[in-house]
Amino acid sequence: MNIQNKNIVITGAANGIGHALAKRMSEESPKSISLIDIKSSLKEVARSFNADSYIVDVSNEHNFQTILKDIINKNGSIDLFCSNAGIQQFGTLETSTLDWQKNWDVNVMSHIYAAKVLIPHMKKQGSGYLLLTVSAAGLLNMPGAIAYATTKHAAMGLAENLAIMFGNDGIKVSALCPQLVDTDMLKSSGDIPEDHPLLKDGVLSADFVANETIKGINAEKFLILPHKQVKKYIQGKAFDYDSWIEAVKELAP
Repeated sequence: MNIQNKNIVITGAANGIGHALAKRMSEESPKSISLIDIKSSLKEVARSFNADSYIVDVSNEHNFQTILKDIINKNGSIDLFCSNAGIQQFGTLETSTLDWQKNWDVNVMSHIYAAKVLIPHMKKQGSGYLLLTVSAAGLLNMPGAIAYATTKHAAMGLAENLAIMFGNDGIKVSALCPQLVDTDMLKSSGDIPEDHPLLKDGVLSADFVANETIKGINAEKFLILPHKQVKKYIQGKAFDYDSWIEAVKELAP
């Protein structure tokens, strides 16, 4: 997909990967960019990219879907939707039911709420593109972050299903699956020891991830893997699941 002259929407755009996507996509001469986030700082971000801003909680089905419909009415279409909003939470069995629900609502249901509006819209116009920021945790796992890893697996299953069910309607789907990225989400996790296995493949900048995302969208790749090593890990997991489990145990806190 060529992003030029397209109407683009990005959620979770106030900082991190969403901010970097907005910056990078603004360089591709889109027709419009609409940014969504729960944070009021989004307004300043949007001004810097000559974009529209909408402050809304993507886990609120009614409010989120109303905004998406407003954007369609204003711009005539949504051609590329970057479903990037997400939360990361550490913890295992002590994670409360309330926190499980919060992870589920943001990391999974927000994608579904969007799809319920966008899939019929894109089917009607005969084209469209959905980018879901999933994380390598949705392909592999993330010890010590049980709710995050589980909901990201669900998001990957959703992305696969959307690609299978609606690909023949002209709708493309990509799943963006980086490992560690230098964002506020990573900083909030605290200091990671320099010799920790998670750092083996490096911490990528959000700008690098955004650039890789553009390449993936242009090529209409389902899996976008900024950390190229992830492909090898997926293959190893499928080849010998038991050995993979033993290896990942080394990452457990």
